[in-house]
Amino acid sequence: MVHSILVGFMGSGKTTVGQLLAERLNCPHLDLDALIVARVGKSINQIFAEHGEAYFRSLEAEMLAGAFKREGILSTGGGTPVRPSNRRLLINSGIPVVYLKASPEVIINRLHGDQSRPIFQTLDKKKLTQLLHERENAYEQSATIRLSTDHKEPSEIVHTILKSIGASVQ
Repeated sequence: MVHSILVGFMGSGKTTVGQLLAERLNCPHLDLDALIVARVGKSINQIFAEHGEAYFRSLEAEMLAGAFKREGILSTGGGTPVRPSNRRLLINSGIPVVYLKASPEVIINRLHGDQSRPIFQTLDKKKLTQLLHERENAYEQSATIRLSTDHKEPSEIVHTILKSIGASVQ
C-alpha cells in the first residue's frame, strides 16, 4: 500500500521529494505522470497534443485509483486533485497526503527552461499565479499535511514529512 501521497503545483518538488522520501523509507517511488507515460507509450506533451487535456485527465484518474494498491511513495501530477473524483479518492484513502506548497516566484525559477510541461509552456507569471490560486483549494482539501517548499532543501522537507507521518527519523 502507498505510504504517502504528494500533491501540489508543478515545480513544488513532488518528484524530487518523493524520490528522496522513497529512498529513506526503502520503498519504490511512483510518479503518476511516469505511470501514464509508461501505459500509453507517449510523453505527456504528446498525449496533450494528440488527445487533449480531458483524455489525459481521464487516464490520470484511472492510474491514480490503481496506484493506491501499489507499494511506495506516490507523487501526483499538479492537476490531479483538481478533479473532484480524484480529490475524493485522496481524501478517503486513509493515506497521508502531503501538500507541497511553493510560491509563484519559486515555481517559475525552478521550471525555467523546462520544455516537458505542456501547461507551463502556455503560462506567463500572471496566468501561472492565477492557475495556482485556482488549484490551491483542491490541494488544501486533499491534504492531511501542508508544507512550504520555498527556500528549503529537499532533505529538510523529507525530514519534516517523516516526522509528520510518524516514521523513524535518524
